Amino acid sequence: MRKTAAFAGLASGLLAWGLWGLAQGNLTKATIIESWFIHAESIGDPVAVDKGFYKEVGLDVTVVPGGPGLSPIDRVMAEAKAGKLVLGIDYPYNLLEARQKQKLPLVIVAADFQESAMRILSWQPIAKPADIKGTFATWIGYDKPIKAVVGKGWEKQIQVVNQQGDPATLGGWLAKQYPYASAMIYNEVMVAQKQAKEKYYLYSYKEFGVDWPENVLFTTEDVLKKYPGEVRKFVQARYKGFRYALDNPQEAGRILAKYNPNLDIAFELAGLEQIRKIMVTPDTQKNGLGYVNTAKLQKMAQQLQAAGLLDSASLAGFVNAIPSGVK
Repeated sequence: MRKTAAFAGLASGLLAWGLWGLAQGNLTKATIIESWFIHAESIGDPVAVDKGFYKEVGLDVTVVPGGPGLSPIDRVMAEAKAGKLVLGIDYPYNLLEARQKQKLPLVIVAADFQESAMRILSWQPIAKPADIKGTFATWIGYDKPIKAVVGKGWEKQIQVVNQQGDPATLGGWLAKQYPYASAMIYNEVMVAQKQAKEKYYLYSYKEFGVDWPENVLFTTEDVLKKYPGEVRKFVQARYKGFRYALDNPQEAGRILAKYNPNLDIAFELAGLEQIRKIMVTPDTQKNGLGYVNTAKLQKMAQQLQAAGLLDSASLAGFVNAIPSGVK
């Protein structure tokens, strides 16, 4: 009987492994191209991979980190032209500009951050946009919010330069090479709190009337046509990953370390708590993580047009919001 039971167990095990292998073979390959190195802001993707959330919906997902000089838009377009299932993360204003000026068929399907994570660091108080004068430091591709704050003719009031210098690109600002710098609430803001030796001021863009979503999930029109069901499943699994990370930060931190061993995980988890504030909002509590606020996007387009950065405020074809169902 033991031999019979053992044989039956072996057979059932082989069958299970066979079905598992078959299931793995049936997975659809997908790629998510991050806007930056894998860290707290992208934690939902590695967690969704590690916990099997993508595989549960039939997807074999590769998480591709970004970095300096790597355009998520260019990389997504290249993969999409090759017929692959690909999504990326970028700022909505970069995507809208590329859609309008380069005629790229980019489409937003979800939004990680319901409001901006970016702040203005200043050595002097700012009461109104007219007070912002001189050299303003930020990163390449992140300059449109400050230009929208100042408005048309911004180039006569500010000179935008590339922000750089250790620690965390704040070196130049800390040395007072320029009066203003940019800072993310989950990174440079925390660094400034520790490193700045003199009094400084911190402002949100919302204080100056610029309130845009950030870190939006996008793809192309062709990908949506070719893989409509897969994109929907991707969105659902991805935000399940974010939800798990927010609920289980210590475990999520260990997963994050597998993808980027160079990270200070304690720092990243402190940043994750800041990210929670702009991901979990009344809108997402009602509509689910990844909610796309089209009214905010429309306001963004209007402000970009008013600043002379876009010719049109049209969002035609730009948004195809997919609910995650994850609250």
